[in-house]
Amino acid sequence: MSRTFTSVNPARPTEVVGEFTAASVADVSAAVEAAARAQLDWAERTPAQRATLVAGVAHALARQTPELTELITREEGKTLSDSAGEVRKSVEQFHFASQLCYQVEGTTYPSEQPGTFTYSLRSPVGVVVAITPWNFPLSLPARKIAAALAAGNAVVFKPSPVTAAVGEALVRTIRDAGLPDQLVQVVHGDDPAAMATLVGHHAVRAISLTGSDRVGEKVREASHRHARLQAELSGHNVSVVCADADLPAAAAEVVPGAFGLSGQACTAASRVLVDRAVLAGFTELLAARVRALTCGPGDAPGVDCGPLATVAQFERVDGLARAARRDGTVLAEGELRDDRDPEGYYLAPLLVGGLGADHTVNATETFGPILSVLPVNGLDEALDVVNRDDYGLASAIHTTSLGTAQRFAREVRCGVVKVNQRTTGNGIAAPFGGWKASSSGAFPEGGAQALDFFTETKTVYCRG
Repeated sequence: MSRTFTSVNPARPTEVVGEFTAASVADVSAAVEAAARAQLDWAERTPAQRATLVAGVAHALARQTPELTELITREEGKTLSDSAGEVRKSVEQFHFASQLCYQVEGTTYPSEQPGTFTYSLRSPVGVVVAITPWNFPLSLPARKIAAALAAGNAVVFKPSPVTAAVGEALVRTIRDAGLPDQLVQVVHGDDPAAMATLVGHHAVRAISLTGSDRVGEKVREASHRHARLQAELSGHNVSVVCADADLPAAAAEVVPGAFGLSGQACTAASRVLVDRAVLAGFTELLAARVRALTCGPGDAPGVDCGPLATVAQFERVDGLARAARRDGTVLAEGELRDDRDPEGYYLAPLLVGGLGADHTVNATETFGPILSVLPVNGLDEALDVVNRDDYGLASAIHTTSLGTAQRFAREVRCGVVKVNQRTTGNGIAAPFGGWKASSSGAFPEGGAQALDFFTETKTVYCRG
């Protein structure tokens, strides 16, 4: 069986972006062991030394913005403007992480024993495995890798095979910026035995995963029992529009939150719950905005939505769109550009109504350019719909009442809450993570809290 695989341009699938070798069990073991050796020296570097090198990665990424932007669009399919935004976000991640190098701090405590000085130290966990999907092939790895390095760890990075070229480019940039060559390793492919070896290796002490429920379950089962797990999994996100909302402003946020990146963001809203009192008027505003969306090649001017990333993704979402058309009411569709490659994985943005809450389109993570409109009778019903869901990643509420917004933020059971904003997008300094089935639990990503995952605490009792 061949161990090589290719990544292709989803806008023109006959165009090969790169050819790669899938890692074997031996390759994975060698990568983990090399990272473990490099980590010992990295952990001994001073915070200032680590900060200088981590910041250097940020500067190197910034210098390569045009090349990385073009590569992301070619390999993942998103628009050039979205790709450029992802590069900027990745630059910010490494700049922020350079500051985290100085925040690996301990605490002093009062002691019950006379003459004893009690304090805690933070130590790097050691080798971190970073597993990332194709939808944000640069910024998601940057968030994981940058913080892990800041805390003194080594990283073995497993990018999605769909966007392997972007993963290679990131690791090459990290090494070119002056970090030790063995400190960040990259392994490719999806060979089951190799991936089980990767997460089950005795030297791996932390695994940071962003992916589907299915991948998350496999990683849990195969992980070494001493490795901690940070998993950002599927989302089933909702925007809520209250009767008192500024309806034009709400529509201007809901539509890009649902259709940006062709809906292929874990925080994208696939459902909008609209108070019945404003249902007709708000639906008209949504429909007008959806009709104005254009789907085509990500590198073409005036395009709002690029192709879906893979043929499997296209077939799955197209099946959901067919079911929505069959069982519901099409409220609006976006435009498909005439100059698109007929073999490309294009799907027109679709706004649909009339589907029950338990319909497949409303009951699963769509992860594509479909938005379903569901009427609700006030905030209580909206909260009930959101909180009964197995997932709890992101939600948004649109209201002019501060009290309503605060109640929603307090009572909704999810990890990210937006008020009068789209569900997508998150900051650098704040933690990011879901609740319930959208997360593994205790360790959100991002912000200074990242150090909780990437370090271990020891307590010292010292008597002179």
